[in-house]
Amino acid sequence: VAVYVPSDQGPAGTAAIASGELDLARRLGRNNTMILAEAIRQGYHVVTTEPAAAVTLTREYPQLLEDEDSRLVAQNTSDLGDYLWCLHLSGRLRLDFQPITRALGYHQPCRLRALGKGSPGAKLIQLIPGLTVVRTHEACSGMAGTYGLMRENFRTSLRAGWGLINMLRDPALEGGATECSTCKIQMEQGTAKPTLHPVKLLAAAYGLFPGGTSRLFRPSKELTLT
Repeated sequence: VAVYVPSDQGPAGTAAIASGELDLARRLGRNNTMILAEAIRQGYHVVTTEPAAAVTLTREYPQLLEDEDSRLVAQNTSDLGDYLWCLHLSGRLRLDFQPITRALGYHQPCRLRALGKGSPGAKLIQLIPGLTVVRTHEACSGMAGTYGLMRENFRTSLRAGWGLINMLRDPALEGGATECSTCKIQMEQGTAKPTLHPVKLLAAAYGLFPGGTSRLFRPSKELTLT
């Protein structure tokens, strides 16, 4: 699969939308849809590794911009996990994985649920020999987009995500897995274990991740919360 990364694309604008900065979100959206729509017309399909960005491109751009380019981008954008899982279902995904003998807790981000595609990332990493994937079944990490990044919300955010954090503290689990970067921050906040994007695990299983699994599972320092 040929991959093209436009150098002049910008942030999706998810945080701007969440903060009510719709003029900024529209400026970002117009720039991105102009670039991505042209790539789509040349035969490319858009993939994102961040579920929040996928929701913004597929659901929010058409409402913000109401133009042909935004609708074209929305119709031709996928979360990366969903894109790779579709390759697997069509028999086009290489399955020559190296074993990863670890046990991880997987958290499905709310914005991935909003896409209505299930948990393709979790299903993909379950194809890796030796990897045990435990679904957390916790509704939310408590981060809630940018909510948990605000000082006044810090403790409330951690309380909301305590079920997930406590589950990850199980000694039988050696880390976490999730597609969401802010969920990752929260999952690592209350443990000394790494939380990994499924695509990093796939890269390691293919022998493509620099440093291999030993670098992926390097323990972090215990955080001191005051």
